[in-house]
Amino acid sequence: MTAYVHVNLRIKDPARQAALAPRFQAALQAAGGRILHFGPVAQMLEGDVEPLPMAGIFEFATLDDALAFYQSSEYAPIKVERDAAQEARMFVVDAG
Repeated sequence: MTAYVHVNLRIKDPARQAALAPRFQAALQAAGGRILHFGPVAQMLEGDVEPLPMAGIFEFATLDDALAFYQSSEYAPIKVERDAAQEARMFVVDAG
């Protein structure tokens, strides 16, 4: 069943973020994922923890595909470099 990776982030270094974006998109597409949304958080609706300013949702055919992307050799260096570019929270949900 379909799986969705959700990310909530704050960009710390716009130049590094801009350099990572095309590499992230290529790794995502190579793993069969696609971007459903990436942009600013419009409004917090519920909860006690204020969201970070940006959010993204990435779709994969299966949970295994989403996890394979996250654990892939293509994404590994991006994860390391991402820490300098952004503060992020990421999780995956299985829509099955």
